[in-house]
Amino acid sequence: MDGPPPPMKHPALSLLTTDHQYPFRAFTTTGETSGATALAARAITDIWSDYPDLWPETIRALFVSSARWTPQMRSHLPTNPVKGDYGRLFKRYGYGVPDLDRARRSASNALTLIVQDTIRPYRKADKPSQQHVHNAMKLFQLPWPIEELRKLVDVPITLRVALSTFIEPNPAEPARGSKFRYASHNLRFKLNRPNEDQGTFLARISKAAEQPEGPVVEEDDNWIFGRNRRDVGSLHIDELVCPASDLARRNLIAIHPVAGWWKTKTVPDPQDCVARFALIVEIDAGNNNADLYAEVGVAINNLNAAVNIV
Repeated sequence: MDGPPPPMKHPALSLLTTDHQYPFRAFTTTGETSGATALAARAITDIWSDYPDLWPETIRALFVSSARWTPQMRSHLPTNPVKGDYGRLFKRYGYGVPDLDRARRSASNALTLIVQDTIRPYRKADKPSQQHVHNAMKLFQLPWPIEELRKLVDVPITLRVALSTFIEPNPAEPARGSKFRYASHNLRFKLNRPNEDQGTFLARISKAAEQPEGPVVEEDDNWIFGRNRRDVGSLHIDELVCPASDLARRNLIAIHPVAGWWKTKTVPDPQDCVARFALIVEIDAGNNNADLYAEVGVAINNLNAAVNIV
């Protein structure tokens, strides 16, 4: 026989579920992708039951971003992986195994910030003969636990960011295979660099946004997956590991549009097209003793910011 043997299938190794012939047959078994889909649906329902006011975009981001690769999955990586090495893990395992506890709660040494907002990505150009142009970006100042981060001298902190939006697909046949023509809109996130103030940060992104296919900003700041992996689809996830002192100075995140079919002249009033998005920001101090949660909670209450903390 060519190739590896088929996977082992046995009712004892499958999940019990209701049968589609009920009441003639009450139960049956399911497995493989069907079983995984059912388990994912249940986990998402649990999250949504805890937070019924969150948007579907947000629930999706929380669930997928909670996933991590197991040690066995990571065994396929070389000792010192670079961005391109993660492709085989994404191809085999996606983002890994979701963690419902991580998606639902924050520990004292880890926290999750949630932003739900809208954006009008495009507007008409000043001249009728020109293509529509980018309209706006959203800037968020993150209420980092500055004092706690400063206490963690030379301690690596993991930052994970997820940006989720739902697009309207372009039904035109030529649009297939093009991320700039298939999706109604495309959004990206950018984080400021250490010691990069707000004015410099916005100028950097605005300058890059003038490129025909949207900003291409090479960020030499230890993002693990990189923009080639991150900037696809409508759910963008990436993470970086940096010293706590550096993260304390990186508290600005911008959400900006790149090209989509709403930007084409076939849409008469692009300024009327509004897109919802959810931004999930997680920071984790690992096993280090740090109360990140408490300081951020106080900061949010003081600022009365439109940010949820879970």
